[in-house]
Amino acid sequence: MMIKSRKEFDEFMQQTVEKLNVPPDYRRYYSQHADRLWLTTNEFGLLRQRHASLLEIGPGFSFLPFLWKEAVAKNVVVFEGESYELREFAAAYHQCGIEPHYGDLFQIFGERDRQKNRLPFDSNRFDCVICWETMEHFNFNPIPFLQEVQRVLRPGGILNLTVPNQAKLDQRLKLLSGKSVLPPIDTYFLQMDDRNRMKYAPHWREYTLREFTELLCGTGFNIVRATHFQTFQNRSPLSAALVVKRALATVVTRLFPSLGALCLAQVQKR
Repeated sequence: MMIKSRKEFDEFMQQTVEKLNVPPDYRRYYSQHADRLWLTTNEFGLLRQRHASLLEIGPGFSFLPFLWKEAVAKNVVVFEGESYELREFAAAYHQCGIEPHYGDLFQIFGERDRQKNRLPFDSNRFDCVICWETMEHFNFNPIPFLQEVQRVLRPGGILNLTVPNQAKLDQRLKLLSGKSVLPPIDTYFLQMDDRNRMKYAPHWREYTLREFTELLCGTGFNIVRATHFQTFQNRSPLSAALVVKRALATVVTRLFPSLGALCLAQVQKR
């Protein structure tokens, strides 16, 4: 299946969630982030690629693994967190021939232990690994995680990563006004309560692009491409003030790309 336009992208996603009977609550994430998901897919050129085996880490309810299975890779594997909502989605993956795995990255990588710090996959298994806006949620050293991603990639395999840009425009404006850019204090209390979804939610560590590439080079990857990327969350309706704010942000980030919302890195296993 060839998907060449945003319209075809949206139509595929809509058909998929209807075919799989996805509950409305689980569709909300996609509806809020559809622009970013489409633009990021294009930035990495994924719909022009073909892979034998692809792993996505932390897709949540983006529904992207269904697109990868249909248009990008013969074999698609998902590694996801252990929340009950995500586990409920396993049947939909199986129905579409996608192999889901579940685990708690906080437990796997929270302590330095070579025996424990392992993803549940054979070495050199995947041609491509995708991990978008996930690493900012890590409250542990990311190096063992990246070393594991490198292990499961085949030689020459590609890792596509995004993280929020710590130096993006709105963060700088917050600092100038004396506001914190770190998670609010009540996040710590919410994360302690297993009855909510806050276990994986806080952004414990965001990165500048220079920091991000330094981390990736230090763990043995070759940088194919690294850049800043501007995108917005889907909201409807948009107030007049927000329309103006986004228009200004678009102009400013085009002039000064380092103020963009995301850091994007495509790297290769040596």
